[in-house]
Amino acid sequence: MSHCQITLSVNAGVALHLGAMRVWSDALHDHRVVGFSTVTPERWNILQAHPDFASPDLLFFTHCHPDHYSRALTEQVIAQNPQVALVLPEQEFDRQLVLAGPSSHLTLEGLHMDFMRLTHEGAQYREVPHYGCILEYDGFRVLIAGDCAVADPQLRDFIGNRPIDLALLNFPWVTLRKGRHFIEQAIRPEHLVVYHLPFSHDDRWGYRDAAVKGAGQLQGVPDVRLLLEPFQREILT
Repeated sequence: MSHCQITLSVNAGVALHLGAMRVWSDALHDHRVVGFSTVTPERWNILQAHPDFASPDLLFFTHCHPDHYSRALTEQVIAQNPQVALVLPEQEFDRQLVLAGPSSHLTLEGLHMDFMRLTHEGAQYREVPHYGCILEYDGFRVLIAGDCAVADPQLRDFIGNRPIDLALLNFPWVTLRKGRHFIEQAIRPEHLVVYHLPFSHDDRWGYRDAAVKGAGQLQGVPDVRLLLEPFQREILT
C-alpha cells in the first residue's frame, strides 16, 4: 500500500483511506458537548461535498455517545450510499453488524477488521457498549481505540504482538504520563495521530495546548501528528 490518508471531520471523527477502501470512524455527530466541537450544519454541508468523504465503504462507530454518533446524519449517508457497510455496538438499523460479546471480526474486500470490547474512560461510562478496532489492509495495521480508558490492560491484550503502523488515540493518551508510557511500551506505533480535540473557539479548558505539550514529551514514536482543524488531511507514506 503506497499511502494511508486521514481526514478529520470533528472530535474523533475521521475518513480513513486504506488503499481502495474508505472507512469513516465516529465521523457523524451533531450534538455539541460542552468543551468540544460538533458537526454543525455548516460543517455538514462541507462534509457532504468534500472529496475525502465521498462514497464510504464502511461506517464504524466505536460507541453511540452523541459526540461520536448521530442517527439522523447516519441515515442521510446510508440513503446516499445504500451499499455502505455499517458497524456499531447498538441495534440502530435493520442492516448492520451489531458488535456484541468480547470480540468480533469482519472482512470487507481485503480489509480485515478485529473488534474488541474495551472499557470506556470514566467510571460513569464503564457499562457503555464500546469497541476498539484494529484494521489491516495490505499488511498495514491501524488501531482505533475510541474512548478507551487510558492505559487499559484490555487494550494491551487486544494488540498482543501485532505491530501497529498507525494508532488513532484521544488526546488524554499524550497529556497523561501513564498514557504516554503505554504508547511507548505497549502500542509502539510507527505513526500516532492524536484527536478528539475541540476547535480553538470551543477549547474552554486548554486541551489543545496540553495535547501539543504532551505529544512533545513522547519518546520512541517516529511520527506524531495532531488533528486540530476541520477537514485537516494527513497522508502517511
